[in-house]
Amino acid sequence: MIKLELLSETDFPQIVTWVNQYSRDFMVQWSGKTYEYPLTVDQMKAHYSRGINSIESDVFIYKIMDDGRFVGSVQLCRFNWETREAVVGRFLIGEETNRGRGIGKKALNELVRIGFHQFGLETIKLNVYEFNRQAIKCYESVGFRKSLYREKMYQDSNGVWWNNFEMTLRKEDWLKQFKEDIVAGE
Repeated sequence: MIKLELLSETDFPQIVTWVNQYSRDFMVQWSGKTYEYPLTVDQMKAHYSRGINSIESDVFIYKIMDDGRFVGSVQLCRFNWETREAVVGRFLIGEETNRGRGIGKKALNELVRIGFHQFGLETIKLNVYEFNRQAIKCYESVGFRKSLYREKMYQDSNGVWWNNFEMTLRKEDWLKQFKEDIVAGE
């Protein structure tokens, strides 16, 4: 069973371990250009200097739990209370063996539910690099749709430029899809 629980700073070392088992390019895919590779707990603490998991910090970070095991993390941040929007960020399933098993889709569905019901959001956005087809497929299965395309957002270590999609999910569309999924028996 997939659940989301609020993450604490004591969980940062696990995220650092997961991210650092890959490359600088992977870290940029996960966090944009926020951090220097290799990731450190100190960098994370400095980035979240206003704290986490409060309206004042403007970020809520969740541990993705699979039958009681901490398998990943995801955050909801950059809240715009006037437009009732927020952004999904730093979505990570830590170990590659846990990817492709539906954990991400279930976690994202739960995060969207929290965003729309607990925070009263009307729109949730996220950004994804164009080549990350598996992630795009996951996001689309939850109801996100491509809404903006940006070229040449990052040049990787091999000199290849990465293009980016902003994807958007509106509450009314998610509720409609949710009802359709219930009728279809999913």
